[in-house]
Amino acid sequence: MKVTLEKKEKNQVELAVEIEKETVEKAYERAYREISQHVFIPGFRRGKAPRQLIERHVGEDAVRQEAEKALANDSYNKAIVEANVEPISQPRYEVVALKKGESATFRYMVEVRPDVELGSYLGLKVDTRRREVTADEFDRSMEGLLTRKAKFETVDRPAQTGDLTLIDFKGTIDGTAFEGGTATGFRVEIQPGRFIPGFVEGLVGMKAGDEKDLEIKMPEDYHAKELAGKDTVFHLVVHEVQERKLPELTDELAKELGAEGVDDLKAKVKEQLDGAAEEQWEVEGRKELLEKIVAGCSMEVPESMIKREIYFLLQQHFDSLARQGVDVRQMFTEETRAEWEKRFEEEATKRLRTSLTLGAIARKEGITVSDQDVAEAIAEYAAMLGRDPQQFADEIVKDGRYAALADEVLSNNIIEWLYERAEVEGRPQASGDQAAQSAEQVATPEVPAGETK
Repeated sequence: MKVTLEKKEKNQVELAVEIEKETVEKAYERAYREISQHVFIPGFRRGKAPRQLIERHVGEDAVRQEAEKALANDSYNKAIVEANVEPISQPRYEVVALKKGESATFRYMVEVRPDVELGSYLGLKVDTRRREVTADEFDRSMEGLLTRKAKFETVDRPAQTGDLTLIDFKGTIDGTAFEGGTATGFRVEIQPGRFIPGFVEGLVGMKAGDEKDLEIKMPEDYHAKELAGKDTVFHLVVHEVQERKLPELTDELAKELGAEGVDDLKAKVKEQLDGAAEEQWEVEGRKELLEKIVAGCSMEVPESMIKREIYFLLQQHFDSLARQGVDVRQMFTEETRAEWEKRFEEEATKRLRTSLTLGAIARKEGITVSDQDVAEAIAEYAAMLGRDPQQFADEIVKDGRYAALADEVLSNNIIEWLYERAEVEGRPQASGDQAAQSAEQVATPEVPAGETK
C-alpha cells in the first residue's frame, strides 16, 4: 500500500492511498462471504452459493459496496500509521478507483491535531504568595462549628440576616399566579444567595404579622423558561421570626464536635485552616505556571475542535442540572442553542489550548503515563467513593472511560513535572500525596478528556 500525504488549509490533510490488487481481491472475497450469509439462493445452503450466482442475485454494486466498506476502514487505519498523523475527527473519503481484479485508490480528508509552537516552559518563575490565615477567618470557622449546635428562638422584632422566618407567599405575573410560585407555612433562612435573587433580602425588616408586595425580576437563565427574565410580584406574609442562638463554647461541646476540649478544638481548626491555605497556595502556583506556559505558546485551535468541546461542556452542565431535577429541555432549545454555545466558547477554547500545550510538552519531553499510574488513580477514586477497586476498575474499562482517565493522569504528571522545574517563591516541602492532589485540582477542570496525548 502506498500513502501520499498533502497538507491542506489549517489542520486538514489529504491522504491518497493506493491499494494493491491482491488486497482488493481479498476484500471482494470477504464481501462475497458476508453477503452469502444473508441471502437465500434456491438449491444452495447459506454461504455455499458460487460467487457468480451471488453477484447475479444481489447485483454487482452491492458486492462492490461491501468490499469498499472493508477497504475503506482497513486502508485508513494503516494509512494514518504510515503517514504518522494524529486525527481528531472522523475522515471523509472518496473512492477514486475500485474495480474487481485491479488495484484501488482511496482519498481521505481528515482533521489532524494542530501544530503547537512552544514558548518557554522550564524554570519559569511562580510568584504566588503564600497566604496566612487571618483572625477573622479563624473566628468565622469557629462560629461555623457552633452553628451546627445552634437553636432558633422566636423574637418580637424585624427580621435580620441570619434569622429564620415562617412565611406565606404568592407569586404573580401581570396579576396572574404562576405554577410553583405559591406556598404556605414556608421556612426561609435569611442568607444572601438563597432562593430567588432578591427574595430573602426582601424579608429583612419585616416582623410577624407584616405583609408586603415584593417586585422581583426573574433571572434571565432561570431554569423555568416561561419565567426567565419576567417581572414578578410576590405577596409576602410573615408569621414568625426566629433568631439563631449560638451555644457557649465549653469543653463538653468541644467533645461533641470531636475534640478533647476547647483548646484542642481551636488547635484542630487552626491546623485545618493552615492546611487549606497551604493547599490553595499549591494549587494557585500550578495554575499560574500553567497559564504562563499556555500564554507563551502559539497555535491555531480549529473551530471543529472548539465546537466539540463546547458540546462536551454543555453535556456536563446539563447532566448536572438534570441530577438536580431541572428540566433542561426547557433551557436548551433550538432558539437558545447559539446563546448557550457562546456562553461556553471561551472556556472550551481555554481548555483546548491547555490540552494541546500539555500534549506538545509531553511528546517533546517523553512524559508518559503507565498502567500502574492509572491503577493507582482508580484505587484513589474507588476509596473516595467507597467502592471495591477491582470492581470499579472493571466498570471504567467496560464503560469506555479508561482512556479518558489515563489522559487525566497524564495531564497531572505533566503539570507536576513542570512545577518541579519551576522557580517557586517559598516553595514548601510538600509530600508526594499533597503535590499529586494539588496537581489534580489544576489539571482536571482545565484539560478536555482524550485530548492531551
